[in-house]
Amino acid sequence: MYKKLWGVAVLGAAVSAPAFAVTTDGYEIPYVAAQYAHEFGDSARDSKDGNGYQLTFGWPLANPTLAVEGFFYDVGRDRKIDGNKDYQSVIGADLVKDLGLFTWNGQYTKYLPSFKPFGLVGLEAVHEDVRGETSWHPAANVGAGLLFPLPWYGAAVRTEGRVQIQSNDKTVQNENLPIDYRFTIGIQIPLTPFFKDRVAPAATSCGVQVVSLNGAPRTDCGAADSDHDGVPDSADKCPGTPEGQPVGPDGCPVEIKDPLSLKGVNFENDSAKLTGNSGLILDAAAAALQANPNDNAEVAGYTDSNGDSGYNLKLSQERAESVRQYLIGKGVDAARLTAKGYGEASPIASNDNDAGREANRRVEIKLQAK
Repeated sequence: MYKKLWGVAVLGAAVSAPAFAVTTDGYEIPYVAAQYAHEFGDSARDSKDGNGYQLTFGWPLANPTLAVEGFFYDVGRDRKIDGNKDYQSVIGADLVKDLGLFTWNGQYTKYLPSFKPFGLVGLEAVHEDVRGETSWHPAANVGAGLLFPLPWYGAAVRTEGRVQIQSNDKTVQNENLPIDYRFTIGIQIPLTPFFKDRVAPAATSCGVQVVSLNGAPRTDCGAADSDHDGVPDSADKCPGTPEGQPVGPDGCPVEIKDPLSLKGVNFENDSAKLTGNSGLILDAAAAALQANPNDNAEVAGYTDSNGDSGYNLKLSQERAESVRQYLIGKGVDAARLTAKGYGEASPIASNDNDAGREANRRVEIKLQAK
């Protein structure tokens, strides 16, 4: 029980991988993409939805989250009136913003792909061929997409959606600003043969031990946390620790102490109302208590020595009870929990300075065998 609760005290912050411009990490070099395209045309068009393709060339910028892209898009549409084809061809340029690599946590991690969401905005020159009449028009687009890195040579599956609006009073009846929607999916590959000197070393070269965990090969150096201990693989000096084992910032087991101070559980000034990230800490504490039903627990509240001692005693009781009610609301049996306020008693630091007073304003869980 003590070990599980210590995991609450060392709950780590989420770690995000560095964001690079719409490329597979390690391949921050120019790239090309080829995609199938499907268009949902403006409702004023006298044609059905279109199908075509898009070819893209991208160049990462000095800002590691940005890239510029040039693209050629071509689509054909069947006319409703006679079944013949209308066409649209687009030459455009986009500014693309990468939002970083997202990974999954939990028991199904190995079955769910990592992905990189991105947003884009751009300008276009649109060539319309409608009923045999051709014309050029200016246009703009805005969109978003997902990049799913593949394990081969920096390749990735790329999918995106865009909204295109063009200034066009010639090819769409009764509509001067036709709006088309298009969706694309395809493969993106880096131009490695031309930029070999700019390709980063493989992720497994970072020096972190590589182990097999639950039958799945472990990949280091990213934001992945293969043993689910709250420490990313790139910083984990003790890979493969059992799930639930409390660890320190380096991913190695730590010594357990009791009582457990719920550092990070805070309240509004002169109030028992929880604030900040208190819920994250208390959610983990509730889960640990539910996983160990053979122990009772006292929620103990403490204050610093500022103010009236009688008021501080009352406030500490209210805060302890507030935490107890939160834990009950998360499913912990109320009969297993008691709350007691100790006021200014048992300081763990000096009350003569701000740091000491902050340390003394605390909530602890004291474990009690049934």
